[in-house]
Amino acid sequence: MSQSPNDAYAAAGVDLDVAAQVKEGIRSAVESTRTSLVQAGFGSFGGAFSIPPGYREPVLVSSVDGVGTKLHLAIEWGRPEAAGRDLVNHCIDDVAVLNARPLAFLDYVASGELEPAIVVALVEGMAAACRSAGVALIGGETALMPDTYRAGAYDLAGTMIGIAERSAMPDPARVQRGDVIVGVPSVGLHTNGYSLARRTAATLGPDYRVGEGTLADALLAPHPSYLAELEAAFSVEGMRVAAHITGGGLEENVPRVLPSHLGARFDVRGWVAPPVFDVIADQQGLDAPAMYRVFNMGIGLAIVVAPESADELLDALPGAFVAGGITERADPRVVLAGL
Repeated sequence: MSQSPNDAYAAAGVDLDVAAQVKEGIRSAVESTRTSLVQAGFGSFGGAFSIPPGYREPVLVSSVDGVGTKLHLAIEWGRPEAAGRDLVNHCIDDVAVLNARPLAFLDYVASGELEPAIVVALVEGMAAACRSAGVALIGGETALMPDTYRAGAYDLAGTMIGIAERSAMPDPARVQRGDVIVGVPSVGLHTNGYSLARRTAATLGPDYRVGEGTLADALLAPHPSYLAELEAAFSVEGMRVAAHITGGGLEENVPRVLPSHLGARFDVRGWVAPPVFDVIADQQGLDAPAMYRVFNMGIGLAIVVAPESADELLDALPGAFVAGGITERADPRVVLAGL
C-alpha cells in the first residue's frame, strides 16, 4: 500500500505537519515587528520594505552573521531565545557603526529535527531584539536537514539591512593623529571566543560562581545592541569613526576604521574587564596578550573622536571612558600598553 506524501517524507526525517506547526507558532512573533515600511512580510516569497523618506543620497548597508560556537552553550543549557536575540544585536551593531539606521532583518534556522518550541523561542528572541530597535523581521527560512545536523542541534544566521545618508557615514580619512579613543564597556564575550570559553565551561560547569552570578550567566550574557550609544555618538560633531569589537579583539577590529598611515595605542590599565575573562585565562593558561588577541576584554565599541570633543562624547555615553589614542602607524599597528 502506498504511503501519503507526508508519511513518506516523515519516514525520511522531515515532518511537514510539524513544519506547518512551526510556521504558525512564529507568525505572531514576526508580525509583532512589522513597521510602516513593510510592504511584504510573513508568508511572502520575499520580504519587501520601503525606503524611508528624507534621505538625499541613501546608501543601503547590510551585515550577515551567525552566533558562532556560543550557540552550542545555548543548545546545551536550553536558552534558544538568548541566541536569537544575540544574532540580531550583533548585526545591528555592525551596521550602526556605519551610522546606518537598521530597518529590516531576515533569518535562517536549520536543524536536524524540528522542535517547534525551540524554533519559536529562537524567533521570539529575534523579534524581541528587532522590536527594541524598531526593526522589522521581514523574512526567514526554516530548514529541516536530518542528514546534516545531529538530533537536538540547530544553527542560525541572519542578515540586517539598514540605511545611511552618504554624507553622514564615517570616513576613516577624517581620523587624525592625536584623536582620542573612547571605549564603551562590554558585558562579557558577546558572541566571540567561545571555542575557548566552552572548554572552560566543560571543566567548571554552568553553576560555577563568576562575579555575582554563574558561569552560565556570564557566558550567555547578551550581546548588547549599541544602537542608542552610536546614535548619541554620531550626534557629536567631532565624532570620527567607530569599531565594533568582535572576534580578534582590539588588534584586528580597530585598524578596520583607520587610514593606512595611522595606528592606535591603548593603555589596558585604564579599564577593568568583566571577571569571566579572568576565569577563562586561569583555566586555559592564557597570558594577557593571548586574551587580548581573541576577546574584546571589556570594550564593546571603540569610538574615535577629536580631542576637543572627547568630553562631550563622554557626557553622551554614561559608563564610557578614555581607552587610548591615535598614533602614527608602527609595528604592531595597535599597541596595548600595560600588558
